[in-house]
Amino acid sequence: MKVTMFTSWQVRCGIASYAAHLVDALNNSKDIAVQVVPFDRERHPRADYRRWGAAMNAGDVAHIQHEYSFFGYLTPWQNHFDAFVTQIQRPLVITRHVTFDGPLMLPGRGPKQIVRRLKWSLYNRWLGPYATYLNRDIFAFADQIIVLSARLKTHLVARGIDPQCIHIIPAGAPDVPPPTGGREVRARLGWLNRRVLGVFGYITPVKGHVLAVEALRYLPADTVLLIAGGVRRPQDRDVLEALHRKIQQFHLQDRVHITGYLDEGQVPAHIDACDLLLYPATHADSSYSLVTGIAYRRAAIVASDVFGHREVAEQGAGVALFPNGDVQALVQVISRLLDDPAWCNALVEQASTYLQRFSWPAIAQMTSAVYREAVHTFKQRGEAP
Repeated sequence: MKVTMFTSWQVRCGIASYAAHLVDALNNSKDIAVQVVPFDRERHPRADYRRWGAAMNAGDVAHIQHEYSFFGYLTPWQNHFDAFVTQIQRPLVITRHVTFDGPLMLPGRGPKQIVRRLKWSLYNRWLGPYATYLNRDIFAFADQIIVLSARLKTHLVARGIDPQCIHIIPAGAPDVPPPTGGREVRARLGWLNRRVLGVFGYITPVKGHVLAVEALRYLPADTVLLIAGGVRRPQDRDVLEALHRKIQQFHLQDRVHITGYLDEGQVPAHIDACDLLLYPATHADSSYSLVTGIAYRRAAIVASDVFGHREVAEQGAGVALFPNGDVQALVQVISRLLDDPAWCNALVEQASTYLQRFSWPAIAQMTSAVYREAVHTFKQRGEAP
């Protein structure tokens, strides 16, 4: 079976990383060959989307990795999904990576939060038919739908999508290299005798970097914070500047290091340098960064109890959760883990079963089954491919 897949590709993007692993696993399976229709995360005219949509007909099945920003985001005059999807004449699978449906789950106060809530309500409820299009009708084009978490399925079912065509398939656990080189990283930073907390991933408003900095000031002076990542989008530079201001406000300049963007080959050494890995995101429908951290099996994982993290923890991935946005709760979990190596080791060992169950070859098998169901659904509609 030949599959054409529209996805962000070879750019700094979590979905691009997810898609690269999925495509590799599918191509290594017995009966699937994937051709990527790549998206570069830049703005494009509607004509490009029509051209890409037509290119999706080169395979037996078309598969869209969906994130609203891939199609111009939410505003009607910028959203080009209809120009793209109406060109597709093959059995269609859509993977929904994010949702803005339901109540706003991003904590915060002040004017920016008020504006954010108004915009959220606008696209959830006040726009009526257009809100329905964004939250339901886009996905109703699909013969089968893949979601990475139960929350994403719940929102679609509440909007009227048949639950029988929605499949929960989480991101696979990558096959990562052994984490080595941590001592050299620590030596370079002057942290050989420090306890290192690591936060990995792009610096964005919802990743919780400020929360990690706030927690650090309540921890002993021998505890330091490695922020391994940089800004991907120009609009997030304000987040990085706010993070620097927070570090200065708490006089933590000698206890926090921000690496900037790390090449893939640099990640294992920085993982190896950490005693704990933190994922304090204030919102996450899913998190490939979290799954990648688990896959290294180097350090115990501490994560906020947002939907995407909680579902991974409930699958037995060995994750210690703390209440979303609660600095003191985060401090308590970090302190307990740093003082209890046996608990840390138990969490790391617990991840083994999860990693086997959700390896990329296993995810490829689940995805292949969805392709076959999409073909069956397409034929039932009387539209032979």
